[in-house]
Amino acid sequence: MELFDAAGRVVALTGFGGVNRPYMRKFLLIIALPLLALPGLAQSSRNCLRVMPIEEVARQAILIARVKVHKVEKARYRGEFSQMAVLNPVDVIEGDFTLKQINVLARSSVRCAEDNYVKEDEMLVFLEPEDSLFHTVNYQYGQFPIVGEIVKGWRDKANKPVDKPYAEVRREIQAWIAVFHTPKPDDQPQQPAKPVKPPDSPQQ
Repeated sequence: MELFDAAGRVVALTGFGGVNRPYMRKFLLIIALPLLALPGLAQSSRNCLRVMPIEEVARQAILIARVKVHKVEKARYRGEFSQMAVLNPVDVIEGDFTLKQINVLARSSVRCAEDNYVKEDEMLVFLEPEDSLFHTVNYQYGQFPIVGEIVKGWRDKANKPVDKPYAEVRREIQAWIAVFHTPKPDDQPQQPAKPVKPPDSPQQ
């Protein structure tokens, strides 16, 4: 079957005639442009949150722990979060070691935030206070799945994702915490200045 007739028109398969070739090109272009733009839009949507370096995440967190998700439930918290996760601490690296359960608000309404918890998952989390509860520092970029003894999506010195053994990650976090807790020289209390002895007056 001929797709183009002598007049340069695309012959419709239904037999109702055709359209001129320039119009067909415009029509195909109109369809193609949005499809080509979709991957870029999806990528920009995923990347519209700043990924904080690990040092910054650790400095901001009040609680850093390896946890297991005990349960999750829907929540409505001031229109800002739609999930409440109850976490059981497995290994508290920094923070309140006496906590038996940790209540964390998640599924933030912040644009591009994807902080989410799934029951029975094991994770390394960096948390900061939200009234009497917690939420995840830097949203999804402050929670790291643990599979076996491997921390998935940890970040290296270039802030790029990398899988790393939990023991190494733990030592890295402890090193940062030690730096945070070490007072800088400028923070040292200054000693009071000693009085200067006046020069002896010349004898007459």
